[in-house]
Amino acid sequence: MAHARTIFTSKVRQICNNYVKADSLVSSPELKRLGEHKYSAVDNSWLDDLCMKKWWEFAVTLCPLWIAPNLITLIGLIINLLTVLILASFSYTATEPAPFWAYLQAALGLFLYQTLDAIDGKQARRTGSSSPLGELFDHGCDSMTQVFVTLNICYALRLGLVQNGCIYVSIISVVMFYAAHWSTYCSGTMKFCKCCDVALIRHLLAAQKYPEFQLFGYQLRHLVILTSTIGAVFQICGYLNTILSQGAGKNGSTIAGTSVIFPLFPLLTVVVPFCMAYKNSQTDVFDQHITMFCLCFGAVGAKATNRLVIAHMSKSELRLWDWIYAGPLAILINQKYELGLDEFKLLLIVTVYCYFSLFVYCTVVCRQFCDHLNINCFTLGPRRSSEPKKKLS
Repeated sequence: MAHARTIFTSKVRQICNNYVKADSLVSSPELKRLGEHKYSAVDNSWLDDLCMKKWWEFAVTLCPLWIAPNLITLIGLIINLLTVLILASFSYTATEPAPFWAYLQAALGLFLYQTLDAIDGKQARRTGSSSPLGELFDHGCDSMTQVFVTLNICYALRLGLVQNGCIYVSIISVVMFYAAHWSTYCSGTMKFCKCCDVALIRHLLAAQKYPEFQLFGYQLRHLVILTSTIGAVFQICGYLNTILSQGAGKNGSTIAGTSVIFPLFPLLTVVVPFCMAYKNSQTDVFDQHITMFCLCFGAVGAKATNRLVIAHMSKSELRLWDWIYAGPLAILINQKYELGLDEFKLLLIVTVYCYFSLFVYCTVVCRQFCDHLNINCFTLGPRRSSEPKKKLS
């Protein structure tokens, strides 16, 4: 019996190691290029220049010098997660109204996250702890924050009352975030324009039940979706212009010397399966559990974007396949071959799997990078010389 248990444990360990090797390990040349990466970004937000930068300069002085920049970023992510959990408890299907204070805490949480996200780099410079790990960790947290912020907007506007409203807005969010990093992968410079103030206003107005108010015969939630779509189209067109005309590599290729078009295929691999699964469902399970469905979609989109970020920072080729895609693929197979598996239970399992895959990937990459740079992720200063580096087998 003990021998059988030992064999079973050994097999499980081997499977886990093989999964990590196939899905999460960064090669030594990639780690070397990651360590040599230099951050380059352009901020086009007029609001930042007008007043926010002054606030951030003051806010960073409130942070003790012993707090690591990555810890500041992580705290901001946790705050946004908590705001989603609170609002979801009142409006899980994005159709129910929530009390005023629930919308207010979501707006406050978003403001706090934006502040913490803006001062982590300033804290790194204050403490002399700037490193490429900070940029990598920051973008990783941003990839999940855009999922949480999108859900909060769905709750605020009660987009569950609009046919396909939640999934439509979630797709726009994921595509825009991915496109921003796609253009960075091509040009080598991050271009972004924060619109946190718009989202804050939406939260506060939604608390006054403004989506029920009509203008020219249209509910304002529909007008907000329309104006957001127009803004997203203009933003994405700007990214596409950068992608097609500002490639920093040879002959206009990416900074890794690869095709500027190829990153489109991982994006399609993220979006298309979820659209098909949502459209082909014969029940209302995905609408009744739209929060879980969007969270699952967001996790897959976040991991695809994180791979793109690492490809950019390490100047390496982008992979098409990721094992997280097995999750939505399982839903499609269940629908296509009419296996009869309960859609809610399958969605729950797939969501847990996708977040497990995302967590393992982020953890393994951060561990490798910390080992390579001989630093800690959430504390300041180099590792103690007596602390052995753990090597993933």
